[in-house]
Amino acid sequence: MLYLDTLENLAQDNTQNRFAISHEAVAGLRHLPELTPAAELLQKWEAKQIGWDEFQRAFKAQLRAEYRQDERSRLKGLAKYCLANEVTLYSPEPAGAQTYRAILAEVINSIWERSGEPTRAIDRAAEPAEESFLAAEHRVQMAEIADKCQFFQAKTVGDSRKSCLRCEHLDARIYTCPKIGKPVIDYKWSPPLIVQQPPAAPGA
Repeated sequence: MLYLDTLENLAQDNTQNRFAISHEAVAGLRHLPELTPAAELLQKWEAKQIGWDEFQRAFKAQLRAEYRQDERSRLKGLAKYCLANEVTLYSPEPAGAQTYRAILAEVINSIWERSGEPTRAIDRAAEPAEESFLAAEHRVQMAEIADKCQFFQAKTVGDSRKSCLRCEHLDARIYTCPKIGKPVIDYKWSPPLIVQQPPAAPGA
């Protein structure tokens, strides 16, 4: 299993195999600079001299070139190693969706998918999807499907939440099951809940 996270969460993780994907070495972590965007490319992205699409294309091209090194490829070796070992990769980026950490996860997932592997990398620091509100009857329907699906299992002992080995989460973010290639539920969304703020305390 492969997890990705931000260095800010390093102290919260006890994964045995931990690596830094950064240009600078991080104390206590093994270093994989080969899986970090080239310094000039990263500098342009951080300085907003290029957009997200251009940054993605360039970094994916870099990873493709690294992958073609065959036995010397860190990317190829990592993808194979993570199938039998639990690994966490840390980048210095904050939590969010537009990170080179997320691009690396996407590339590794595509490597596994092409080889028929059901395993998927999980970015623990990914920016949560925009909150949606399911109608109550559809929440029940989702729970019933999870109980019958061989790909769903409890996240931790005693945890009532469910986690799909392919979809990652059982919640409003699932639209289509990648195993069967079609939506598992015809969703009907209820109106967003309006949360009333409590009145301020006197003198606040």
